[in-house]
Amino acid sequence: MSVHIARTVTEALSRITGGEVDLVLGKIHGGGAEGIQLLEAIRSSGTGIPVILFADRSDPDALHHAYLHGADLILELPRDSPEAWTGLTGTICALAGRWRREENLRQENGIMAAVLNATPMAVCVIRDHVIVWANRTLQSMLGYREGELIGKDPVEFMPGEDEHRSIDLGLFGTRDEFGWGSAETQVRRKDGSLLSCHLQSRPVESSDPSQGHIVVGQDMTEYHRIRDLLRKSELRYQDLIDSAHSIILRVDPNGIIRFINRFGETFFGYSADEIVGKHLLGTILPDRSRTGRDLATMVKEVMRKPEDFEVNVNENMKKSGERVWIAWTNKAIRDEQGRLVEMLSIGNDITDRKLDVKEVSITIAPWKKALIDGTDIQEPVFDAVYEIAAEISREGREGKPVGTTFVLGDTPDVLARSRQLILNPFEGHPREARMITNPGLRETIKELAQLDGAFVVSGDGTVCAGGRYITIDTSAAAVPKGLGTRHASVAGITQETRSVGIVVSQSGGRISLFKDGRIVKVITAAE
Repeated sequence: MSVHIARTVTEALSRITGGEVDLVLGKIHGGGAEGIQLLEAIRSSGTGIPVILFADRSDPDALHHAYLHGADLILELPRDSPEAWTGLTGTICALAGRWRREENLRQENGIMAAVLNATPMAVCVIRDHVIVWANRTLQSMLGYREGELIGKDPVEFMPGEDEHRSIDLGLFGTRDEFGWGSAETQVRRKDGSLLSCHLQSRPVESSDPSQGHIVVGQDMTEYHRIRDLLRKSELRYQDLIDSAHSIILRVDPNGIIRFINRFGETFFGYSADEIVGKHLLGTILPDRSRTGRDLATMVKEVMRKPEDFEVNVNENMKKSGERVWIAWTNKAIRDEQGRLVEMLSIGNDITDRKLDVKEVSITIAPWKKALIDGTDIQEPVFDAVYEIAAEISREGREGKPVGTTFVLGDTPDVLARSRQLILNPFEGHPREARMITNPGLRETIKELAQLDGAFVVSGDGTVCAGGRYITIDTSAAAVPKGLGTRHASVAGITQETRSVGIVVSQSGGRISLFKDGRIVKVITAAE
């Protein structure tokens, strides 16, 4: 035990406020004025440090005065009686220990009060139907000043007797696994207005309900406002969906239909109960189209690589069995980890349009955009060439597989790096008759595809040549093993010019798309 001797009141206060002292031991003499002065200074400083005063002679007035000013203990310790000092050490330790415990408890309570006052949740303690403690959030929420809520009966804040019974039943009638009861209600503020809130309650001490209950409240005004806005928004959204003259579907990654709008129900002839929860195949999709396209494989590919099918045209089927052509716009919905959650599809019936449309994934997917960016190739031109390549891949010619090559764009440079194997079948014909977008030219292209050499198509769609032999050095072209000279030559020409190449393999009908000397995308015949 360390002992510091202070000879003046000022010196004693300096040590006390500096946190060096656990107990003050002072002597009363000469009427006790100096001891009383020290007591007054200590107590006015706000510290609860214990103070023991002692005197060597009895002075009842001085002792009484010392107690009134906050002394914790006053002892009569005569100078000539050493045995009277024997128990003082134990008394000092007991008082100092009690003060330390009380001080620690005060600090902990201070921290807890600060936390509870800082929380956005309203918190109070109710005992015997009276509020005995409330944090600042609750006071502010209800419009009361500091201390005004203490002593009030919570019933004062209930809108009515029915609400009172409902709150009691929710808070005290049933409890969850953690001991909390809860209730959604309204409480009355000081100005009479009603506040929507969510209340929770549990006993301060579960083994002793007489200790009271902790009640926690959360202002639900903003939540209810947003909820009401969302409901209105959902109603407007539903009206928009139902009034749309397009088919709107939501399909999960397994191909199960999760939503169809009213227009879609009417168009396909199914009610929502009949089709929601069913697979696309067998409802609005046949397993195979009339042209032989494997639509079951197509669904798997759409779910595996949805970005490649942002726009897709395929044959569909109504409940009656009638076949229809739908142009679909697809949007992949992904979660935070990038996993496909569902596909949102908007479809438009194009059956009655007199278009030469085949079952091809006509897409504005990123791969196609990347393929024609930086070239002079117009999108309809690419689509037309790709459709012809897909038909050759799928059908061949007269039942036999056919391989062929198209080189699109940067025509002057492509022609300068190639020569004719045969007479150019397109030379001398009017430009209108040589447009790749002309439906009447398709059969001619497919017939000439059986000959060796490449078709050269300008960026604006003019077929400039057929049977063209690419004469550049292809030794630097990087093509996968197993691909022949046709692929190597297209890799070489696209490396030296700003052209794009489309190659249909004779074996297997695979379509390879080239740019900048490399294969950008490979599409199988099943796709």
